[in-house]
Amino acid sequence: MRDEIKKEEKADNSDSYSNEDSFVNIYKYALKKGNSPFYKTFLMGLSAGLFIGFGYIAAITATKGNWDNIPIGLKSLVFGLVFTVAITMIVFIGGEMFTSNSLALIVVFKKQLNVRRFVSNLFIVLSGNFLGCLVMDVLTVWGAFLNHTPGSKTDFYNNAVILINGKLEHKWWENFGSAILCNFLVAGSIYAAHTTKSAVAKFFVVNLIIMAFAISGFSHVVANSYLWFLQPFLKIFGTRGGWTDFGKFVYNVQLPTLIGNFLSGGILLPFLYYFIYRKDVKEKLTL
Repeated sequence: MRDEIKKEEKADNSDSYSNEDSFVNIYKYALKKGNSPFYKTFLMGLSAGLFIGFGYIAAITATKGNWDNIPIGLKSLVFGLVFTVAITMIVFIGGEMFTSNSLALIVVFKKQLNVRRFVSNLFIVLSGNFLGCLVMDVLTVWGAFLNHTPGSKTDFYNNAVILINGKLEHKWWENFGSAILCNFLVAGSIYAAHTTKSAVAKFFVVNLIIMAFAISGFSHVVANSYLWFLQPFLKIFGTRGGWTDFGKFVYNVQLPTLIGNFLSGGILLPFLYYFIYRKDVKEKLTL
């Protein structure tokens, strides 16, 4: 009896949760997000969009310039390392994204959240994400990242064009497949954050996963939004971008990415672990 008590106390003092308890934690997280007041969901979505913008500005700035004689993999590594500032701010300061809120579908499946509430939550958080990215695009222009003098394009401008063209050159089904891979990592990073009590461990685990996402260039509907809304501004300062590319970005990039992100973050990832642990956590999910 004493040995059992000591084992329980030792488990409680551990910095990490068991796999089963981690799933319960992410389930409770999804339930809380799904029931969050709409105004709060919108503002948290706005915050996440702003933080994504900060991540892109930092990463584009860090990788601008001539990389012709430097391995492209090194450039991707630098981009991935710097971009992690976005998820660090979201996890530790607070923010919500469409991709992570998709996890709440498992709560709908368990009939602890109705479908209308779930869909409304996703629409509102995505609206906040979009607005946050748009605000950061405006601030990018005001901060003179796109030009120093009228008609003088910067390395930041050129690097942004490369990233946008890279998205547009892919077929819609390629962006769809990339989006599925993407949200295994992005939603998975939020899942991973609920496996530990240690802030230090959480920082390294989350950032390692997000670094892999950023390096790989997977398609993320919120992160893409910064590049999407930047295109009309690029047209002002140069010959690329504009409303034609803006429209193509919608159906060729954003729409398939939205569906792909939802498929992996809302269905494949959470339901995979639900069916693995459902017998072990059955009582704990009856909240």
